[in-house]
Amino acid sequence: MSRRIAVFTGTRADYGLLRGLIRELADAPDVELQLIVSGSHLSDAHGRTVQEIERDGVPIAASVPIWRDDDSAPAATRDVGDAVGRYGATLDTLSPDALVVLGDRLEALAVALAATILGIPVAHVHGGEVTEGALDESLRHAITKLSYLHFTSTASHRDRVVQLGEEPDRVFFVGAPIVDAVASLDILSRDELRDRFGIRLARPTILVTFHPASADVLPPLELLEELLGALEAVTTHDVIVTGSNTDIGSNAVRERIARFVAEHPDRVDFVESFGQLGYLSAMSASAVVVGNSSSTVLEAPVIGVPSVLVGDRQRGRPLAASVATPAPGREAIATAIREARRVDGGATELFGTPGFAKRTAEILRTHDLPRYPRKPFHDVPLRSSD
Repeated sequence: MSRRIAVFTGTRADYGLLRGLIRELADAPDVELQLIVSGSHLSDAHGRTVQEIERDGVPIAASVPIWRDDDSAPAATRDVGDAVGRYGATLDTLSPDALVVLGDRLEALAVALAATILGIPVAHVHGGEVTEGALDESLRHAITKLSYLHFTSTASHRDRVVQLGEEPDRVFFVGAPIVDAVASLDILSRDELRDRFGIRLARPTILVTFHPASADVLPPLELLEELLGALEAVTTHDVIVTGSNTDIGSNAVRERIARFVAEHPDRVDFVESFGQLGYLSAMSASAVVVGNSSSTVLEAPVIGVPSVLVGDRQRGRPLAASVATPAPGREAIATAIREARRVDGGATELFGTPGFAKRTAEILRTHDLPRYPRKPFHDVPLRSSD
């Protein structure tokens, strides 16, 4: 008897990380894959990245639009509330045996909540991590408590999920999905990148991604100004900027980035969405990765490209030696960019070995998946204070 496994994707980033698992489940003879596509995938302003999924030939079981144009916090609460209902209707129709969710975004929280209400076991990827400078920190831990199975990227993240009260036999250290992606990467050449995306890559290049984070060390636009000031100061490098996520406050960030790109047509290119292959290829061809995206602490170290992490959005994640964390001022950021040096090998030891997709798919295929799962709270003995 086959299992129906639903996989949820709401952004270009989580689809790139889940692609290997999606393929593994699609190829399994005892699994019926149900892919649910939502969030910025369906937004024209963010590149309508559902087209990347369609090009991969993966059947889409449901497309669920949730975001409107208003990026304010009150609007986000309304959109998320509506999303729970829309996801609930979709899941009720599909009736999967489990739902796979990755990460820490509002879309992921909404779909995990809908599944929990319907009694569908949630399988959470990348739980137990810390990002102190972002709202995502709270969302991730909330999704952990809504989830029945847990697939963590490091052993310490597994320990943290257990610390949150999850039973150890439902928490698995399977490594980071990005390690799989890099291990199987057939990167595009510089000429292919130039032809496909219209970028120059003639000089050393800085690859930049910046997302607004309300809990960061500075307000998002102030931190962005410091980053842009640093990029202006490093005149020896060209710059490629990628599009921001659909986060609270993203419209103002995107408008400021658009002005910066227009002001520097001689050395700054903009690509809304590369897709995973294009993004990792562009990263491999770059001298340094800069910004506050998780790719500065995951993808870049695994590939072996130095990175400069701006602000506190990723504070608390394990950092490879190749990740610089300057003070949030333009001079310090510019210095870190100038001093970045290519790294031999890559930091795969931080995030496990290739095989995330196979290990995770096997657990999803064989582990007990009770409808309306019961989760006893697993108490971790506390150390007595001195």
